[in-house]
Parts: sequence; structure tokens; C-alpha cells
Amino acid sequence: MSMKKRLLAVAAVSALTVATAVPALALDNEFHGLFRVRGIIDNFNDGAGGPVGLKNNPGTRSYIEQRARLMYIAKANDDLKLVTHFEFDSRWGDNSYGSNGSTRNNGGGIGADQTNLETKNIYLDFNIPSTPVNVKLGIQGFDDGYKGIISSTDAAGLVAKAKMSFGSLGGAYFRFDDAVTGTGAAATATAPASYTNSYVGVPASSTTAGSVIQNSTPGYLTRDLVNLNAKVNVTKDVKVGVDYYLLYSDVLRQTQNRANIHMAGINAEAKVGPATVDGFVLYQTGRLGSAIGTDSQKVSAFAANVGAKVKAGPGTLRANALYISGNRDNGTSTRNDFQTILERGATTPGHAFYASEMQIMLRNKYNMSSDRAVVFDLNNGSQGLLGGFVGYDLAIDKFFMNSNLGAAAVARSARAGSDYLGTELNTEIGYKMYDNLTTSVQAGYMLLGQYYKPANGSWAENPYTAKLQVNYTF
Repeated sequence: MSMKKRLLAVAAVSALTVATAVPALALDNEFHGLFRVRGIIDNFNDGAGGPVGLKNNPGTRSYIEQRARLMYIAKANDDLKLVTHFEFDSRWGDNSYGSNGSTRNNGGGIGADQTNLETKNIYLDFNIPSTPVNVKLGIQGFDDGYKGIISSTDAAGLVAKAKMSFGSLGGAYFRFDDAVTGTGAAATATAPASYTNSYVGVPASSTTAGSVIQNSTPGYLTRDLVNLNAKVNVTKDVKVGVDYYLLYSDVLRQTQNRANIHMAGINAEAKVGPATVDGFVLYQTGRLGSAIGTDSQKVSAFAANVGAKVKAGPGTLRANALYISGNRDNGTSTRNDFQTILERGATTPGHAFYASEMQIMLRNKYNMSSDRAVVFDLNNGSQGLLGGFVGYDLAIDKFFMNSNLGAAAVARSARAGSDYLGTELNTEIGYKMYDNLTTSVQAGYMLLGQYYKPANGSWAENPYTAKLQVNYTF
């Protein structure tokens, strides 16, 4: 065989090898995301997160904020994919070139150049061969089966779910915190606020609030969440779920006992004629870390919800009632306030109740960097919550509207006077410009209840908000 023929043969074999290898290396690339801009005028928000500091004559604020989320999915096949999700937040005019020393929620100032890329999710999603089990491994979103009052956040962990003939079985493990700060004066850190709030599993006291953590061992000071769950399809119209959760925290083990909060819950959904009814009951038991001498506190608390929606005229009528147990005296041996989860900063909760559709009283589903609410944390300063919420959704051609009314009171309080927090009325009216682009106007007003009646002086001003929003999803 001549040299020329040999070269042609080698080239042909190489080309065939590459051609057969390409399918094995090929990936399906998916891109998704959103872009949202909101112009805001209100008297209670300030572009940050946390509970509202109600006061007389707070003044009116006006600002514009935006958010972009970019999701890239590398799909090897139907059983294996990598999911990545990133976020960019800024307020128009806020900062540029790192001038305020922060790289988060910035970049809207003149010049714009700013490092502000945030990681929302990075996880592997795969099916275990020859089994009905799906696994998600990595930093991911986790929503409980209880409308978010336990967890509605992103965290690093593992979620497994097996489809069964009767429904599904599942489990999850998340590490919320691994408080490694090093040792020595230059490497110590003050415990974040959420480590010292009694309602997140580590009670505060004069000896622990703002405790300094010295630690160089990964896995020594941690906060973890474990979940086991089952879902049963009783009939095609009735579904029942049961869960066990363990919230464990030993972040302050150097100064107090570890916290173990056990949660048992049942949730259900049923179609009854034209209506869909759902709800849940959750019970908490276990112990908080030391708050009284060297002893720990026993926990006995619960939460419950019932909701319904039904076709009514041209739209849909919704209703939800929520009860979160509270506590009168945090200095006793037993705590009856429902323990909630916050992230490291007390300005960012790891839970929510978006089913209320409130804009002021509770956290709203559209909130971004501006994320304040009258009842920001459902524990509500150990007082709990009793609330009722109704709403109506209407869509006519490209126009849509939803209006909501909510009223709430504290479940239990040691203070004298009324427990009534107030009433909120809000609405959103929008237009669908394209299938994935909407514009809307939102407005809300909360009439403060007698709970906020001052002992002397002037009442706090009733909070209000008005927003113009543009939302694009792809």
C-alpha cells in the first residue's frame, strides 16, 4: 500500500472513531432564567430585608431595583444532568466599582462595573440505574410539603425520592451552617444573629448573645436539617403526605447545650366537586440549648393550615388560614412557640408563607433585595400568628388581576392590650405583552390593629406600597 493510501486509510479510521465518539460526548444545553424590574414607592421598605420598624411619619421612599437569574442545564441524557443557577441583583444608582466594599446586590451605580454574581443553585440531578430513585446532590432549592413554613430556601444537601405504586418515598439532608472561623484574635467571629435567636434553635441569653466562636475544625459547630417523607395517593382525588424533620444545632456548643427540634407532620389535598381543599398539621418537640442556668428548654409547639380554591364566575376564589403557636414567657422550662429557620443573617429567613399573597403583612413572592414585612419571621418574636387570607384571581384575554384581603393577630403574647395586628388589602393588575413578558401594577395598604396602639404619643403610620413591575421569563 502506497504512503498516500495509508494516510487516507488512517484519516478514514480517525474520522470514523471521532464520529462514533461524538454521540457519547454530546450534551443537550438548556438555558432558562428571568429578568425583573420593579419601581417601588412605599413608606416601610428601604431596599433591604428584615422586619418592618413601624413608626410615625416614616416618609415616602422611591427607588428601582432589578434582578436577573440565569440557569444553565447540561443534560447528558434523560437520567443525568447538571443544574446551575446564578443571580444578579442591584438597585438603580446603588454602587459601582466596589466603592462600598460589598459585592452583593450592587452594580446599579454610574459606570456599573461591579462583581455581583451570586450562586443560587449548583447540583447534580440523576436517576439511580435499575431503581425508581431520583437524587439531587449539591446546592439546591428545598421547599417543604407545608407551604414553606419550615423551609423555602436554597441550601447544600442531598434529596432522594423514589416513585412507588402508591405514591412516593423520600428523604433529604441539608447542612445549613458549618461555623468554621479559625482560631486566634484575628480569626474569631461574632455568632451571627440567627445563632442567638431563641426561635431558630439556639436561645439567646445574656451570656450567649453575640458569642465569639473560635473553631478550626470543619463539622464541629454545625446546623443540619434531616427529612423523611412519604406521599400516598389514596384515590385519584385525594393525596396524603407524612413527614419527619430533625433540626439540629450545636453552633454554640462551647457555651450551651445542643438544640434538637423534632417535627412530625401530615399534609393532605383533596378535590371536592369544583373545589380543591388542602392543609397540614405540624407538631414540634425536643429541646433548645441552655437559656436558664445550665438547663435546656423543652419544646412543645405546633402549626396548622387549611386552604381552598374554587372556580367562581370568570375567576378563581382562594382562601387560607394559618396558625403558628406562640409563647408568653420564654423564661420557663417549656417553650410553646413554633421554632422557625433563619439564614445566617436575621434579615433573611429560610421560610415563608407565600400562599397568603400579602405584600406588606407577610413576605411576598416577588420580593428581591427589598424584602421587608410586618411579620417577617413567622415565629413573630415568640408570639406566633393567627391569620386568615382570601383572594380572587381573574384572567381575561391578555389582562390579569388578583386581589387579596388578609387579617392577622398574634397567637399568644405577654403584653397587655389587643393581639390584633391589622388588615391588609392589596391588588395586582397586569397585561401579558408576550407569552413570557408581563407588566403589572401592584398596590397594597395595611390598616394597623390595636396591637400597635401606643402607650402615649402618636400611632405609627399605616404602611402602604405601590409598584410597577416588568417580568420576563425564558
